[in-house]
Amino acid sequence: MPDAYALLDALFAHAPMGLAFWDEDLRYRRINAALAEMNGLAAEDHLGRRTSEVLGEELGARVDELLRRVVESGRPLVDVDVAGTTAASPGERRHWLASYYPVPGEDGLLGVAGLVLEVTGERRARHAAQTATALLDAIFAAAPVGVAFWDVESRYRRVNPALAALNGISGEQHLGRTPSEVLGETGEQVETILAEVIERGEAVVDRAIHGVHRGAPLHRQCTVFPVIGAGGLLIGVAGVIRDVSSQHEADADRARLLREALSSRAQAEAAQVRAEAAHAEAEAARRQTAFLAAAGARLAAVTTDYEATLREVARVAVPAIADWCTFTLAGPGDALRTVAVAAADPELEGIATEMAERYPPRADAAFGAAVAIRTGTSELLREIDESRLEQAAAEPEQLALLRRMGLRSAMTVPLRARGRVLGALTLVAAESGRVYGDDDLRLAEILAQRASLAVENARLYEAHSHIARTLQKSLLPPALPQVPGLELAARYRAAGAQNEVGGDFYDVFHGPGDNWTLVIGDVAGKGPEAAAVTSLTRHTLRAMTLRGAGPRECLELLNDALLGEASVAGRFCTVLYARLAAREGGGFDMTVATGGHMPPRILRADGTLDRIELRGSIVGGLRDPRFADCETTLDPGDVLVLFTDGATELRGHDPGAGERLLDQLLVARAGQPGSAIAEAIERHAVESQTGDPRDDVAVLTAAPTRT
Repeated sequence: MPDAYALLDALFAHAPMGLAFWDEDLRYRRINAALAEMNGLAAEDHLGRRTSEVLGEELGARVDELLRRVVESGRPLVDVDVAGTTAASPGERRHWLASYYPVPGEDGLLGVAGLVLEVTGERRARHAAQTATALLDAIFAAAPVGVAFWDVESRYRRVNPALAALNGISGEQHLGRTPSEVLGETGEQVETILAEVIERGEAVVDRAIHGVHRGAPLHRQCTVFPVIGAGGLLIGVAGVIRDVSSQHEADADRARLLREALSSRAQAEAAQVRAEAAHAEAEAARRQTAFLAAAGARLAAVTTDYEATLREVARVAVPAIADWCTFTLAGPGDALRTVAVAAADPELEGIATEMAERYPPRADAAFGAAVAIRTGTSELLREIDESRLEQAAAEPEQLALLRRMGLRSAMTVPLRARGRVLGALTLVAAESGRVYGDDDLRLAEILAQRASLAVENARLYEAHSHIARTLQKSLLPPALPQVPGLELAARYRAAGAQNEVGGDFYDVFHGPGDNWTLVIGDVAGKGPEAAAVTSLTRHTLRAMTLRGAGPRECLELLNDALLGEASVAGRFCTVLYARLAAREGGGFDMTVATGGHMPPRILRADGTLDRIELRGSIVGGLRDPRFADCETTLDPGDVLVLFTDGATELRGHDPGAGERLLDQLLVARAGQPGSAIAEAIERHAVESQTGDPRDDVAVLTAAPTRT
């Protein structure tokens, strides 16, 4: 007899199904590679563990329960369905057929042996077959056209409700019968088609069938195709049948409609004439819309140079709606000024420009721009005759110029905004021969209304920008002071719109004794609120410094001032405060305090770069802030560099990238004066951005001079 252990080892090594042995405590003691692979875990990782520890709660608990039943009953469990997921295929539900047998020993039960066979594929195949059957049943039941299946003897084996309704009998009454038995002579046509498909093994598509069924005409169209089973054998024929009786009725209607169409052709031709007229009107409206869109695009790009914008609009108007166009604006008093002239003919434009320069519009003129500005009403001159030219001319030479321009028709429309007249738009027809009418005047008034809004917005923008620039200048020192033994330089660049006040600031002022204070900061936000915080910050720091407060104490007092001022509630800033005291023999002792600001740099005379790292709270944001300070020195040849975060911002990079580039820039400029370094930092901040800078840039440098 062969060695039992050797046989058992061979079975565990080569059996294609899963094999395992659990001890009486239901722990794995032996498992073959096939079952370990099913479980998705190495065989040695099973040993000494229960199935619930290996297969998880759902599947493992199920197997534990089956093993426990075998131990308690002493009887085997054969061909038990087990389903669940394993680590071998996470998320995929699998199926097994398992058998578990008690293993008795001389002193009682030794454990349980198990044999596991995976049947997931069989379950899936069975499910697919069930799904296909259900789908076929659904198609037969719900199809809006007739569907049938015949066997190789051309007998109905399956008929859907739609075909049963077409044939006038139930589906059961079809089964086992041939088409001729159901439809009579018409059914013989169907049987001919079925025979053709069975013989050739190819589909017949859209074959027509005509006849009479139950005393009524029958017109159908069918597509029939072979049904091939396992092994490539023909098991029957399937078909789709549509009733096309309505199409035959439609053919009869089509002939009738043709006769009616011939009789109404004259009416259609008359309608075409009317349509062409309507099309002409629509085309004119389209051209007007396109013109206004083009003018609107120019006006949408308005800048503070509204006169340049009006010149662009004048060029859009010529030659689209005029042969020449002018814009005249009202100035102080009764002054009138022509700011834009455009003409279709370059020579004509030269004459119009010359006349505007030599003969400026008169406020008391009898017609034209002066009348529109004076009265605020539009003027339409359908025909310009000689008397109008003589009335407009101030002298014979001007009359000669007007005659050369060949004026035929004109419109003048006021430019009105915010209840006042800003100027006038004049459109003139000359060599084109067009004559203006009421529709043209309405178009000119729409153009004038849009141009007026652009001019007024540009003027308001310029006024706001002027206010913002003036306010911005008031928040910065008008000039840096002259500090003995110290060279100062500063650069400032505001970001964003010109009519916004930036939040960055710097200041240099004299303190008690020989001390000098350098301050740089960044207020959150922009606009008037930021300006209020900047002003309060500068004046508070100056006042506290003059009263003898130290750098850190100044920041603490500023924090209290910002928190206590209702007008700037919710606003905060970062501040760097540096106090410099001159030393005998040159250089300065420096105390630096920070309120959450960027660390300053000292570019030493030997080319090394010191970064003064201080951690401090932002100013105005906390009731109990902590501000840090430290002391250092500035020697002749050193350059102290203070800056705001606009100098280091790089879009799309980590925050430290900008500071590293700035440090490289500083080291590369060792030995250069502070003014050159400040200018280089500003230029770097602009050039390193993808687009216009989004944040203000402030730079302040201080360099002790050599004696």
